[in-house]
Amino acid sequence: MGDEAVNATAELLVNATNTTLRIWELNRTQIAEKFQDAAENVEPGLAVAYGMLVLMAIIPIYIGSALSVKHMPSKDKEKSEETEVMTQRDAAMFPVYASGALFGMYCLFKVFGKEYVNLLVGGYFFLVGSIGATRACRPVGEALLPASLTENPYQLVFSQQGGKNRTEEDSDKEPAEKNEVADVKPTENEGLIFDMTFDYIDLVCLAVSAAVGIVYVFTKNWLACNFFGLTLAINAIELLNLGSFKIAATLLSGLFFYDIFWVFGTDVMVTVAKSFDAPIKVLFPKDFAENGVHATELAMLGLGDIVLPGVLVALLWRFDHAHGRAGKPYFWFTYIAYLLGLLFTIVIMHTFKAAQPALLYLVPAVLITPLLLSLVRGEFGELWAYSEEEEEAEEDEEAKKDK
Repeated sequence: MGDEAVNATAELLVNATNTTLRIWELNRTQIAEKFQDAAENVEPGLAVAYGMLVLMAIIPIYIGSALSVKHMPSKDKEKSEETEVMTQRDAAMFPVYASGALFGMYCLFKVFGKEYVNLLVGGYFFLVGSIGATRACRPVGEALLPASLTENPYQLVFSQQGGKNRTEEDSDKEPAEKNEVADVKPTENEGLIFDMTFDYIDLVCLAVSAAVGIVYVFTKNWLACNFFGLTLAINAIELLNLGSFKIAATLLSGLFFYDIFWVFGTDVMVTVAKSFDAPIKVLFPKDFAENGVHATELAMLGLGDIVLPGVLVALLWRFDHAHGRAGKPYFWFTYIAYLLGLLFTIVIMHTFKAAQPALLYLVPAVLITPLLLSLVRGEFGELWAYSEEEEEAEEDEEAKKDK
């Protein structure tokens, strides 16, 4: 059984390579001719569309990476914001969970049809996208709107009461005490479920985001799709903390094979991508010059090809920041490597006119680059051992000792 599994894996990788480039069936002259023909047949509108997709990939990565620094562990807890940190086990299992979700969507499209599934998914992304866009747009709102709108914020708290029944407690109080406003902040016996503070700027941003969401739900306009896609990408890159370089390497290595298998081994990925109508992509028209915002021939880039490499690039920004490196060499080298990998992906896709697993090219670009740079700088051990989880654990231990 072991030999059969090894042989099956080897055969899959060979087939993936052949399908990607068709390179083993062509000699060098034929390959050169194919690239030359592809270059000569690039229409101006298509070149502009590809260029805009690249811009819409690298801009949210830069913004999200810069914003992620404020979530780094800090001794001053008020200056750092908590984020969810991925564990080694989460990273190892993520491709498995993603495969289950992908195949589940595939089955739903086959059984119920894309109209009904997209109706449900559209409602979900309207809510999630509106909230995410509100958060991402707040800095813009703060810059454009009067500062007076941030005064006297509101707080919405939802908690589960514990201990003695509140009605019984109130019955023991004096009448004057019963008229006092209850303190809704949870105590040790009360479980906090939801706590949100917001002001008028948040409400304005929410109104704008919801308006864009309504436009997207009813028109599927590509500009509205990009609004949600870009804000979701920025939020994800900012807030998703991989914890350490080892965890990032584990996650992206698994997704490397995940992408290859589902694109080349089955029709699942392509079917879901063509059927799934949600703002988890960025779009730009190939016929923008002729039809403007009403263009319908759209080039597409999935958010996964932005966010997944982007969280590693953000980690390297924080790695540079934590060690006080001027110029952020690890970030910039990997950022440029991502850009080159994305350009190469587009060239291959355009040349061979076939669906391509972008992570096949992007993962080696963003993983190998920082490793090579660390070897050149003599900092391989430092990079490989970098962990933000350990910093948080050390700070928690120090806090306990101080108590």
